[in-house]
Amino acid sequence: MTIRKSILIKRPPEVCFRVFCEEMSEWWPGGFGGKDSKPRIEPRVGGRFYERRPDGSEYQIGEVTVYSPPEHLGFTFRAPSWDVSTQVEIRFRAESAGTRVELEHSGWDQDAKTRDARKGFDGGWDFVLGRYQSRFADIH
Repeated sequence: MTIRKSILIKRPPEVCFRVFCEEMSEWWPGGFGGKDSKPRIEPRVGGRFYERRPDGSEYQIGEVTVYSPPEHLGFTFRAPSWDVSTQVEIRFRAESAGTRVELEHSGWDQDAKTRDARKGFDGGWDFVLGRYQSRFADIH
C-alpha cells in the first residue's frame, strides 16, 4: 500500500534537492495550520520537518531520517489526528533530460486512521509534486 510517484524536472539533482528542501515554504501548499502555514525542513538527520503558522506557533510534522544531498531525503510524516508516523522517501536521480524525482510514502497499514487517509494522500501528493514542479518555472 505504498504511495509511489515519479516526476521529471529538467534541472540537475543539486538544484532539485535544494529547491525541495530550502525553498519548501515557497511552493508547498498550506498545511495543517491553514493556507498561510509555511513548512520547513532542518537540513540534517534528526532535524525537524515542521510548519510555522502565521501566529508564530509551530507543528512538527515529522523528523528527517535521511539527508544525503543531492540524492536522497527521508522524513517521518504524522498528521495531527494520527497516533503513528508514516515514512516518506524522496530520491533525486540524474537522467539525460534532468532529474527523476521519485517519492515513496509508506506505513499506511499501521492503524485505521492512516489506512483511511491513504487515498487522500495519493491524490494529495500529485498536487504537492505539481506545485513543486511549477516552482521551477520561476527559477532561471
